[in-house]
Amino acid sequence: MPDDKLLITAFPVFSGHSNNVSEDVLNILSGMSPTSLKIQTDLLSVDKQGSCLISQRIQDGVRYRGIIHLGLGANRDRINLERMANNLIAMSEPDNSGRLIESKQIETDGPPNLETTAPIHILDEEFEHDDFVEWSMNAGGYVCNETYYRTLYALSETDNSDTPAIFVHLPPAELISVEKQVEIVMKIAESMVLRPTYDVVAALLFDDKGRILACKRPTQDAWAGWWEFPGGKVDEGESASQALSREIEEEMGVSIEPGDLVESVSFDYEDRTVRLQIWNCGRINPDSITLREHEDSRWLSRQELLDVKWLPADLPIITRWLEEGIPN
Repeated sequence: MPDDKLLITAFPVFSGHSNNVSEDVLNILSGMSPTSLKIQTDLLSVDKQGSCLISQRIQDGVRYRGIIHLGLGANRDRINLERMANNLIAMSEPDNSGRLIESKQIETDGPPNLETTAPIHILDEEFEHDDFVEWSMNAGGYVCNETYYRTLYALSETDNSDTPAIFVHLPPAELISVEKQVEIVMKIAESMVLRPTYDVVAALLFDDKGRILACKRPTQDAWAGWWEFPGGKVDEGESASQALSREIEEEMGVSIEPGDLVESVSFDYEDRTVRLQIWNCGRINPDSITLREHEDSRWLSRQELLDVKWLPADLPIITRWLEEGIPN
């Protein structure tokens, strides 16, 4: 059975930097006692030994509830969630042991890159509107990337790929305060290992023929190819009406005025619970729509409702509307 602890690691000062924000964040986390999580912290050395420490534990049979590696992103201006680890050491400066490798594979038999095992779509939902956080596709070629790759490789080789693991590069504290970075790291941790509940709002939109609008999720999405009502998550401090107006403007460039609440349901996905509200937002001109996030859209009559593959949370509603009629 997995350990019930979430492991968070960081690195000390290296390569002439006066401090390492990841160590500062780790020190604060070490003194916290969150009720929802049991956290174990480790400071890794900036050398080969440090890069191998966690992967060796995994190979020795230690299991964690989740793993978050933190490191300094000296040239980053946002908190970067690293999507990939690369099978390459390519150093422009020596590590703290004096090791300097220009180009070498980390694992001779390993794939060119390994993807994070953290729940990408959950992190997407959590930080969709957070200007401090963004995804990165390049973890670099230094000890940070080496540590990340070794961890993901060990998880895959020991059949522990269900353990969520991610590397997070943190910008200097002058750009984002240590306190704010601690807050965001805790949100990452909770998103990775706790089952979240999201309040989601969706718009029931009609054209002049009485058909309703369905939108196809984009190819990079975890639910790519599935169809849904346009809308999205309610952010902290927003009302349902405010969130829906914002989402429709962002997704389609259309201003709407939510009217009556027509559906309110709760649905349990494998990794999250969605509390869905569908609001009647009246008629709009199809020519006014500019799809900014979805891959495609369709206007569906009552008879055509099941012509597309609806998200699981939407399907029971659509099936009932096919029998009873679309609310208006």
